[in-house]
Amino acid sequence: MINKIKIFTAICILSAMPALAEISELSTAPDIAPVSESPDIKAFISFGGGNALILKDGTITLTMRGGVKLSPSFKAGIWASTVIDDVRNYDAANSEFIDYKAMGLLAEYKAFSYKDFSISAPVELGCGYVDVKDEGVEDSQAKDGFFIADVAMHFNYQVTKALEASLGGGYRMFLGVDYNNLGNGDFDTPFAELLFTWSEF
Repeated sequence: MINKIKIFTAICILSAMPALAEISELSTAPDIAPVSESPDIKAFISFGGGNALILKDGTITLTMRGGVKLSPSFKAGIWASTVIDDVRNYDAANSEFIDYKAMGLLAEYKAFSYKDFSISAPVELGCGYVDVKDEGVEDSQAKDGFFIADVAMHFNYQVTKALEASLGGGYRMFLGVDYNNLGNGDFDTPFAELLFTWSEF
């Protein structure tokens, strides 16, 4: 009987040795450092149009923006804008029409967010040129360069995970316009705009 007990004990010890070896290996294995995640940076692109008051006349502008969302509340990038509805210069002796093209840098801070609704404040800085042409003349030439800056407030709604619609407005300022009796005050304007933004999610 004693021999049977000894044999049974020896079998149990031999059977447990592989498990003990595995436990020993686990306890002596070096700790693996957690992999650090990269910042959550996402690209975006937006298209929009709006109304502006230039030379005492209303006009339609078209704007394209693109860049990266550095965080859920801040994004930065570049923009380009042009007048698609030429403005009549009533102060000119002949029938003269004016538009402008501009581009620059942008930054936008989302100050408030609740579910799919948010409020943000975009700021844009850049430069461009005034394009002047006479009525009936197809070819035109850039006549004067300028610096431009605007600040706005946007009310945003997240339509889908990738699509955001924004409605807002602000004030746009010009510096350096001085051509044919035109000055900065003829271009400084309040504006309204509607934007659609696509972004990664």
